[in-house]
Amino acid sequence: RAEASGYGSLNNGSPVFLNPQARNRSFLLAGLGIEYMVSANTRLYFNSTQSYRPVQFADLTTPPTTDVIDPNLTDASGLNTDLGMRGKFNNSFTFDISAFNMNYTNRIGTIKQQRTDGSFYNLRTNVGSSRSAGIEAFSEFTLLDFSNSKINKEIRFFTAGSMMRARYNDFKVVSVVNNTLSEKNYRNKRVEYAPDHILRGGVTVQSGNFSSTLQYSYTGFVFTDANNTVEPSSNAQNGLIPSYSVTDWSAQYFFENGLSFRAGINNLFDRKYFTRRASGYPGPGVLPGDGRTYFVTVGYSLPDKD
Repeated sequence: RAEASGYGSLNNGSPVFLNPQARNRSFLLAGLGIEYMVSANTRLYFNSTQSYRPVQFADLTTPPTTDVIDPNLTDASGLNTDLGMRGKFNNSFTFDISAFNMNYTNRIGTIKQQRTDGSFYNLRTNVGSSRSAGIEAFSEFTLLDFSNSKINKEIRFFTAGSMMRARYNDFKVVSVVNNTLSEKNYRNKRVEYAPDHILRGGVTVQSGNFSSTLQYSYTGFVFTDANNTVEPSSNAQNGLIPSYSVTDWSAQYFFENGLSFRAGINNLFDRKYFTRRASGYPGPGVLPGDGRTYFVTVGYSLPDKD
């Protein structure tokens, strides 16, 4: 059950009271998982699960002077399905690749409406659905492995990535144009903040108690609104976010007495990029990614007691 009442803001010193709202829900989330052993080191798997996004407090506390909450507003729901294979060969190559599909229905949003007196208001309601489908993959390859000998050295290459197509099936939008309501549908528009491509890759070198990892990360461009606005708005709240890449480095050393030492540099080459556009705090405007940062940690592990 979700409830909202009282007031959430002040207008010239006077409280702006909320429209009392309450939502009751009762549901069953089902899931199914199947795994088949193809060989001693290879598995084929399938999963299908239901999910939901509840009506949140923010959805029930829109400004009562300008917004109206749909009394039939319902939780958003989803169905996630994936089919894949994972395994390893000769202890030197590990992989996991899967295809996935996610249907997201009853998305919650805001559309413009007009009263009988000609005034306009925002209606918080369920506006449409979307579908995200693609492929995810992970692999790790050990080039040199002397971990079972007195040398105790190895070099491992790893990579992970995804290719995804996230599009709206149906998304009704009503706005005011020349003092009249104008309705359109964002069908086949790209879902916000859903990149088509994500890639991670790197190498780990280990020698005795010392190891070091260098990782490269790439994220494709995204849109920040369902209209897929390319050029940034004057307040920088809408517009395309370009693709970006970041390189990180880290190292660690474990001492025989239980002490450990870790250090690293995030955004090694100090790339300039941003990841979000905010309409409120801490915006409005773009939210930049972190520049080059350093970290050092020291730890201690108590010896095991037999």
